[in-house]
Amino acid sequence: MATLKEILSTKTDDQLKYYLNHVDKHTVEGVMTALAELKSRSVELPEDIDEQIENRIKQKGNSNYNTVSGWKQNIVSDIDAPEYYSQTAIYVFSILFSVFFGSVMMAINLKNSQKEWGWPILFGFLFTAIFIFIGQFIPNPSTGLSLIVNAVGVAILYQIFWNKHISKNTQFRAKPIWIPLIIGILLTIPVVYFVMKS
Repeated sequence: MATLKEILSTKTDDQLKYYLNHVDKHTVEGVMTALAELKSRSVELPEDIDEQIENRIKQKGNSNYNTVSGWKQNIVSDIDAPEYYSQTAIYVFSILFSVFFGSVMMAINLKNSQKEWGWPILFGFLFTAIFIFIGQFIPNPSTGLSLIVNAVGVAILYQIFWNKHISKNTQFRAKPIWIPLIIGILLTIPVVYFVMKS
């Protein structure tokens, strides 16, 4: 398999400069490798190019990670970056469908990164099962309560699995959500049907 350096060595000067001008769309490794390749070709660059790139990388990392905007800071278009379901996708699916659903998406991320992937599924199953059990003793449980509980569950999911095993600073390509979306809708239809019938 070709290394990143070998891949970038086949690109034109303009393509390499695109890495430097769009630091937010590429991994730090990709940007620095592109810069090194341009220097090896003796391409004319600003004298302070190293400082410029360093500042852009720092600026990119200064976004607030704990917001939806912050979550997006590590999503890049670099084809050499790993492909994961994004934090935003996992959050939305956990809120709409259940923490267990989001935990499966997290498990797929961990499996793709060759990490132990069974634990998030176990966590999601137990969290959802406990909530369903406790919910039986709550008079007139509301949808709002479910949303709050799911938000808490997915926050715990991030702390235990994403931040620890994938890392806040890992840059990745966002995996398409069509498959989990279709599955979620198909699973929801019969539930809605039985609720309306009852």
